[in-house]
Amino acid sequence: MTTFSAAPQALGYLYQARVALALLLESPDEAYLRVEALDDIDISNAVIAGSLSLIQLKHHTGEATLTDASTDLWKSLRVWSEQAKAAKFSLDNAKIILFTTAKIGAGSIASLLGDSKRDLNKAETKLLNVASTSGNKSLKEAFDAFKELTEAQRKALLAAIHIVGGHPDIAGVKKKIDQQLRLAVRAKYLAPFSERVEGWWTDKVILHLLAKTPSYANGISGFELHEYVASVAETFHDESLPIDYDSLGMTDDEVDASRNRQYVKQLEAIQAGTRTIRKAIFDYHRAYNQRHRWLRDSLVFPRELEKYEERLSDEWERYFDHNFSDTDASDPQALIAAGKAVLKWAEMECTLRIRPRVEADFVRRGSFHILADKEPPGIYWHPKFQELMTQTMSAAATA
Repeated sequence: MTTFSAAPQALGYLYQARVALALLLESPDEAYLRVEALDDIDISNAVIAGSLSLIQLKHHTGEATLTDASTDLWKSLRVWSEQAKAAKFSLDNAKIILFTTAKIGAGSIASLLGDSKRDLNKAETKLLNVASTSGNKSLKEAFDAFKELTEAQRKALLAAIHIVGGHPDIAGVKKKIDQQLRLAVRAKYLAPFSERVEGWWTDKVILHLLAKTPSYANGISGFELHEYVASVAETFHDESLPIDYDSLGMTDDEVDASRNRQYVKQLEAIQAGTRTIRKAIFDYHRAYNQRHRWLRDSLVFPRELEKYEERLSDEWERYFDHNFSDTDASDPQALIAAGKAVLKWAEMECTLRIRPRVEADFVRRGSFHILADKEPPGIYWHPKFQELMTQTMSAAATA
């Protein structure tokens, strides 16, 4: 059995995405953030020419110290030295940052490149000394890359470098994100709100890495993130609810697996079209999943859903009775037509919402189908659906 664990590497990728989110939340609308471009993270500003921040990340799950000869320090220096030599960006307006969860000792090279007590000349001397005297062969290329810089290049590079030790770990960064997001919603909504923002962010980072469109290749803008946060925050309100499944897709096999459900049989009883039935299956599953997520996140309680179903049932009953009163109960086609009229009302005319600002129609439509799927049915379209089902079951039993 292998003793190798991919957990630290996986945590590193998750840490990178989470730190990127925290940084962009704190950035202006004009900021653009990229992942795995010039560095682990780089941030530019669309209105400040040449403005650039390059960020390296080092995440440790246990105690660690950033020493003068540490791999974390020198691997970062190698990347930066090679970029400086190749002039991939101007050092004049760049800020190069190393965020590490490791501690930084007093008087160490890292401390001399921190935000306080900076001493670039002393840092350069100590770096050259380590590069010239260390016997660590695994870091030879890093040592050489730094030594091969001209004196002017080294000084410009070191002036741009800022090393931050004791940076929050992956759990600590989550707390920083939540502190930012807390400004947008009430405390009781923070956990589900934060979960949705991070889910959206993960999707955006993946699209950016795949670079499927030029806009994502250029990075993710602060404006896009801030607008998303603001728009979702509006749904975390006592008169609203977040919508997560408005674009839920289903495969043909998943659709076919639903065709024996009672709510589908109800639609078949009024000879609903293939497209109508398919859309009903989609609405049912969207509403079912959405309602369960609201319950899971404690955004609604079971009684609120029950009261909503009671309101839907009451409105259905009123419309059904009014519509059926003018129907010839002995005419099969008239009964089908009456059922289609009730379905049309439920899907296109009924305006009952679970909360005043929840506008997604699939919630209402799918909830009607959830009621139609109950045993016995909470609602039905065909006025004699239960009789039809009894006849069908009797015929099947005697066949």
